[in-house]
Amino acid sequence: MHSTTRRTPRLKHLAAVMALAGLAACGGGDDRASYTLGGSVGGLVSGQTVVLATGSGEEVAVAANGAFTFARPLADGSTYAVAVKTAPAGAGCVVRNGAGTVAAAAVDTVAVRCAPLATLADGPWEQDRCRPSADGGVRTLWNFTTPANGPLTAGVGSVNYRNVQCDGVGIAIAGPLSGTFWFEQQRTETGAGLVAFWGQRQTFPGGLLNPAVFTPVVLVRKANHLCLLEDTAVPSAFPNAASLEPAVTAAIAAGNCHTPR
Repeated sequence: MHSTTRRTPRLKHLAAVMALAGLAACGGGDDRASYTLGGSVGGLVSGQTVVLATGSGEEVAVAANGAFTFARPLADGSTYAVAVKTAPAGAGCVVRNGAGTVAAAAVDTVAVRCAPLATLADGPWEQDRCRPSADGGVRTLWNFTTPANGPLTAGVGSVNYRNVQCDGVGIAIAGPLSGTFWFEQQRTETGAGLVAFWGQRQTFPGGLLNPAVFTPVVLVRKANHLCLLEDTAVPSAFPNAASLEPAVTAAIAAGNCHTPR
């Protein structure tokens, strides 16, 4: 009897350890609420699919414009990072608001915009560079439209953010009519990794009642980027596509180019 009495505390301790181990194996240690992760996709045309992936390896294939949601919810406080795994053939896709932390609510603000590569695609284009503003940060916005008979029209506006980093969801605001410019294409050329469009930019400084100003420019598509370079030197500083590469690389690095919004 004396021997049995001495072993009883040890048996109780072993039983407690086994019970805790069982709870851990069942995942009973994390009772945080879970929330969905998703957003919206735009710019796809019929027959196109974009595959998105999270940092944890989960994927979702989106075959139509509109809302999307990853199948696996995320626990409150989890971090996420959404990226394009596979873009549609002949198109590039940009993710905005793709990274963050789940904060006691479903995430539905991830925005994915696709646009054809090597073209001056219609739609909104947001500048990479974020500038400080009175309310946080701001980026320039171009909205391209190409009428059936006429030059490309670029409505100039802005995307306003609540922080100086231009993180999160921005609010797009159409610019004044005087901010609009027109582009009359004259020639195009394809180079290594880029497509260039030479032409004249038409603006009306101070308003449409003032005389038009014409400036030689080159619009360049390189991957997802759209860059505008002035070409006022005589002779031209950019006589061919190859001559544009250093200037385009520098413009992208400086944040002066735009990507689909």
